[in-house]
Amino acid sequence: MQEFHENKYAQYILMDNIVHIIYKQGIEIDLEASKLIVRDRLMFQEEQAYPVLCDIRHLRRVDKPARDYLAMEGSQLIKALAFIIEPPVTDAMTQFYLKTNHPDIPTASFREVTKAMSFLARFLALIPILTFF
Repeated sequence: MQEFHENKYAQYILMDNIVHIIYKQGIEIDLEASKLIVRDRLMFQEEQAYPVLCDIRHLRRVDKPARDYLAMEGSQLIKALAFIIEPPVTDAMTQFYLKTNHPDIPTASFREVTKAMSFLARFLALIPILTFF
């Protein structure tokens, strides 16, 4: 698997079996952008599920259709999701997202990368167990 990918919205880095998505400064995400972001992440992950650290500190805005898309289709192949935030803007965005979209995957927001990594580390060893009869 590649260890780095970049598009006009974000950088994708695989480090310690965690996918880091770092959004670029001042980015506004609409539905078209969210589809590209998810498509690139799925391509980057090569159909493997990973915990994801999503650094949204520099995001300017995410519109409702984009939030809805990211909450549903955007959660594919994500074991757990940790947002890195910086109050007040990205903190408010994240709280709104968590309250309105109710993600199906373990999701939390953090101000410190080390705490986010500790949260995600709990999901590194989760491997589905197949039972044969």
